[in-house]
Amino acid sequence: MSFMHNEYSLPSETGTADIYIQSLSPENTNDIIGVIQIIHGMAEHSDRYLDVAEYLCTRGFAVVLYDHAGHGKSIKTNDDLGFFCEENGFIKIVEDANQVTKLAKEKFPDKKLILWGHSMGSFVTRSYISKYAEDVDGAVICGTSGKNPAADIGIMLANAVAKIKGARYRSKFIDSMAFGTYNKKFDGNTGFEWLSKNEENIKKYVADEKCGYLFSASAFADLFSLLKEVSSDECFDKTPKNLPLYLIAGDMDPVGNYGKGVKEVYERYKATAHNVQIKLYPSLRHEIHDELEKEEIYKDIADFALSICK
Repeated sequence: MSFMHNEYSLPSETGTADIYIQSLSPENTNDIIGVIQIIHGMAEHSDRYLDVAEYLCTRGFAVVLYDHAGHGKSIKTNDDLGFFCEENGFIKIVEDANQVTKLAKEKFPDKKLILWGHSMGSFVTRSYISKYAEDVDGAVICGTSGKNPAADIGIMLANAVAKIKGARYRSKFIDSMAFGTYNKKFDGNTGFEWLSKNEENIKKYVADEKCGYLFSASAFADLFSLLKEVSSDECFDKTPKNLPLYLIAGDMDPVGNYGKGVKEVYERYKATAHNVQIKLYPSLRHEIHDELEKEEIYKDIADFALSICK
């Protein structure tokens, strides 16, 4: 099957770069039944999702992908990698996501749109649906995390480092504090085995210069601030209760505390009477869509989206 592939750009709300956006869609626009907007994770980029985007096209979806500010092709120089902006980046990257939605609706009018956010992108998605839910029809929340009691400490430390060393300063200590325990359960010497049990996926990630870099001090403050926001009662309360939500993760994903954090988020949505489903995949790690079992995950995402668009 052949696809239409287009590229676009929009000025980022961060003011640091233009947002690189791409779309894949069935060649015959009459075959499009809905739109899926992919919101990628930390220290990676949208090209890593082209395989799943092609699969979703075969199921009748147009797919819109983009690189966050400070990621992939949404940079001016490589020094921008892992940097959003000087202040309030955690708010502005959510605004960027909504800008991309509006563009997607212009390019594929009169179609329902589902967000799929992975990892940091799941935090962006959870914030988004508490602010701009009228623009979307459902959300897949992938590889997310429960509440982190150390978020306030992380924010204070990252802000202090940014003030002393500069917003773009890269602190190995903060990175270790955030992710230092993630690889403990897994064998290997790359430090990224927690991402996937698929060794080829790890090799590609490590070899990709636009993956795995250190976040800046200000971006770490944004990451911790975003997690704090989406863990708040206000965020759950402001998310429309009738919006279909689908939480997915591997039960060996340390980001979700091996399923416990994902279940925590699910139970909080349930307690606030939201329309939410959950699926944990046995033995899979963080990047479930790049595991050897990825076809099952692809199908589950497409089936959820189809249930909304039918």
